[in-house]
Amino acid sequence: MESQENQDLINRLNLLLEINSTISSTRNIDELLSKITNTTSIVMKSEASSIALLDNSTDELVFQFVHGQAGDSVRTIRIPVGTGISGWVAKYGVPLIIADAQKDPRFNNKIDEKSSFVTKSVICIPLKREETTIGILQSLNKKGDDGFSSQDLSIFESLAGIASIAIENAQLYAVLNQRLQQLEEAKMRNENILNQLKKSEEEAEKLKNLVKDKGSFSGKLSVFRVENLVQMLGNDYKTGKLNLTNESEEANIYLQNGKLKHVDIKNRNLKGINAFYEIICWQDGDFSFENDINIDEITIDRMSMSVIIEGLRRLDEYNVLKEKYKGDSIPKCGMISLSQDPKDQDKMTVLKSIDGNKTINQLLWNSSFDRYSFFSAIKELEEDKMIIFYK
Repeated sequence: MESQENQDLINRLNLLLEINSTISSTRNIDELLSKITNTTSIVMKSEASSIALLDNSTDELVFQFVHGQAGDSVRTIRIPVGTGISGWVAKYGVPLIIADAQKDPRFNNKIDEKSSFVTKSVICIPLKREETTIGILQSLNKKGDDGFSSQDLSIFESLAGIASIAIENAQLYAVLNQRLQQLEEAKMRNENILNQLKKSEEEAEKLKNLVKDKGSFSGKLSVFRVENLVQMLGNDYKTGKLNLTNESEEANIYLQNGKLKHVDIKNRNLKGINAFYEIICWQDGDFSFENDINIDEITIDRMSMSVIIEGLRRLDEYNVLKEKYKGDSIPKCGMISLSQDPKDQDKMTVLKSIDGNKTINQLLWNSSFDRYSFFSAIKELEEDKMIIFYK
């Protein structure tokens, strides 16, 4: 009997060695977690296994995958640290072996109720990296008459060590991949801005040929974009007012010796540089320029080209955000309160305007933000779970 137990131990250790390279070389986090749970049930000879990673922002365990009878039904369950057997293990950082979970006061039947799975015996161990708990790994219902043993715990600890390293590597790989993707996107945005500036120069030259020596001129924004007009007027050191109108708004851009000095949008509480960032998003409408018109109010004190470049960057990102947050969608306030930190004042302002009835377009129209700033605030509020959207 002892020799059979020893052989069984050797077989399970050999299995651990075989799966080590497979798990360690998996970089996709979802695939990795699935492999770990599948492997756990095989090595531990159990009916089901699950893995949960710690969400430090909420101090909760997030069950990512469950292998066995429970299936995908518990993938989205969150358990507060300290709640249930898994929460207890995450809180105190020590493993547990429980012969009858139903009689244990720490047992939480939330997962059983959702999955229709009946938990009997449990072995649960913390996943750690450098003494810091990053999650838990557990196996449920040892097959056969015997419950989990100290030998099972030794094997489980080895498996947990392999899993912890693999998870950390996969998470670092995901962060690196995301950073590389961000750099690639930034490169593409910069190339797009350079192409737009080149096109601006070409269109400005065409407009100059049309205008020639006339002091005033007019046209369509669908032909000559705002940045092209400002760039051309700047190159010619013009002083005057550039009037722009679209279907529902009217704006004025004032220049002095080719430099941007003031911008305002009628019917909206927007002026200065943010008004310019809003106007650069206008795709259609009419424009006209009146020469030799001065204004005393100065709301922009930056080089015109730097304002144009920043405006094009914002336009590029706005075009991405507007596809995600449709104008007719309706945001609703979430349950989490926003801090009063001054750096969050823009988000606070947008959050206060949300009443669960107004659409994105209505909120934008009533706001004092340019489109990019408004949509960026919406994006951050959703990421922080401060707002949700009706389907």
